[in-house]
Amino acid sequence: MRQVVINGDYLAFTRMGGVGRYASELLAELDKIVDESDDVIILTPIYTVNVPHLNRIKIVKYGDEAILKWKHSSLPTYIKSHKALLVDLTQAFPLQVKGITCVHDCIPELVDSAYIGFFNKFIRKPIKLMQRRWVVRRAKALITVSETSKKDIARLYHKNLNAITVVPNAWQHIIRFHSDDSILNKYNLKEKSYIFTLGSRVSHKNIRWIIVNAIKNKEDLFVVSGENSYDKNFENEVFPGNIIFTGYITDEEIKSLMIHCKAFVLPSLYEGFGIPPLEALALGCKIIVSNTSCLPEIYEDSAYYIKPDDYMGVNLDNLLKHPVGDANHALNKYSWEKSANILYDLIKKNI
Repeated sequence: MRQVVINGDYLAFTRMGGVGRYASELLAELDKIVDESDDVIILTPIYTVNVPHLNRIKIVKYGDEAILKWKHSSLPTYIKSHKALLVDLTQAFPLQVKGITCVHDCIPELVDSAYIGFFNKFIRKPIKLMQRRWVVRRAKALITVSETSKKDIARLYHKNLNAITVVPNAWQHIIRFHSDDSILNKYNLKEKSYIFTLGSRVSHKNIRWIIVNAIKNKEDLFVVSGENSYDKNFENEVFPGNIIFTGYITDEEIKSLMIHCKAFVLPSLYEGFGIPPLEALALGCKIIVSNTSCLPEIYEDSAYYIKPDDYMGVNLDNLLKHPVGDANHALNKYSWEKSANILYDLIKKNI
């Protein structure tokens, strides 16, 4: 049987982002269902430390280049030498080989504010777009994470909708984590006294909405977790005193903040899926999300919706008084097990 090589670049990173979470949880479930006779491996650099324990999928370490070079050197070299099928879940987009490729979203194509500054706008973005055009055109099979992203990809790249398979994100991992309430004591946070948001402070995550609504809702604290790098638009911003920036925190601390918050908010201008609100919903938290991109598709009537480009401010207490639908309507649509089965079927069709 032809070997299947899954891009394991995400294992080389010390911090898990949304794309890494997707690959990690999806492959843990895939490991339970692949046939023992299948030759499926995860290829990762030699220096990778965080190697998961899997029973049927093998971990192979190969190549020692820095990760950005490894994706376009050792990874395609191994695949070509073994005549293997590439499964790329993390958007490495090596140009030399064709395979099953996941395009998580269309941020480079649709969100101009995601690329600020000369280097990002005139060098990084054009390179990304070139890679994506080449890979999307040549891929053996395309994956994305929501029906909305599927339609965006089909429209932008003139692909048939039937040529794109939706393999969604899910939420079951958050139940597995223990909560770490020390984060509450660290910032003196009281039960249901704060609005929580999670995500890097890049433009499309829309920190501007948080700033405006912190000013509007002075009685609430706003806790912002994620990368400490600021959007360049806000480098010199004097933030309201009721915003707390925690920087990067653990999954266990995130779970605690979600459980005890007044509401979780994701005011993004664009998302390919948006995992954090689904995690919060699974923990019994009220969620406030943008009424744009895929979010209404994912959350249906289980969320409170806001206009992300409305910078007049919202009275959050009034918003949260209104009833919403049963969270299970959204949660029951998604599971890592279901997604792994979709992926496995696609792999078997392309071996």
